[in-house]
Amino acid sequence: MKKSQIKIVVTSGPTREFMDPIRFISNPSTGRMGYYIARASVNQGYKVSYIVGPVPAAFSKIQGAKNISIVSTEDMLNSVLNELESESVLIMAAAPADYHPEKKSDIKIKKTEMPYIHLVPNPDILKTVKKHIEKNNIKDVTLIGFAAETHEPEKYAMKKLKEKELDMIFMNDLSKPDSGFQVDTNHLTVFRNDGSYTRWKKDTKERLGYKIIEEIETWLEL
Repeated sequence: MKKSQIKIVVTSGPTREFMDPIRFISNPSTGRMGYYIARASVNQGYKVSYIVGPVPAAFSKIQGAKNISIVSTEDMLNSVLNELESESVLIMAAAPADYHPEKKSDIKIKKTEMPYIHLVPNPDILKTVKKHIEKNNIKDVTLIGFAAETHEPEKYAMKKLKEKELDMIFMNDLSKPDSGFQVDTNHLTVFRNDGSYTRWKKDTKERLGYKIIEEIETWLEL
């Protein structure tokens, strides 16, 4: 692939799964890591689609990128499928909700109602993407995942790398106080599907955004 032909699709931030008009399931992701990856991609001259959930305004848009705002995991999946094309790189830096309420109330659920909320799985974005690529004969798509784990992070990152047939995955150890959601730094380890891995020192998410793009360029021999 030539650098000038590559499109980079970055997902960022949380998703929200509503149980009634005002209550939802989500997580504390601010989208900071995905934002800096997408911004680095734009600054390095790539065509970029930035698919972002409900995040603070500072991380919601990137000048020079196609900015796509979404709410639910299904919204994110549909946007990813729409943006994927041959010679593209998908970087799944978002933290989409794994479940959604089976039923959503049209009105606010009152505190006195003691509701039972039955959760059902959301579609797995990366697994769905893989099937979509094969079904539509989309060529030369590089799949990059993220794994944010609180225990046995390496075990679960490598499992995700294999099960979702990724080219590489960036493991984020949430057990460290200066890594993960709502902080400016991360401790990342990159695992590649050739069995190699590199443990990176703690760094700011802004600098890591460029480092991640450089890692992908090396992988693609650009």
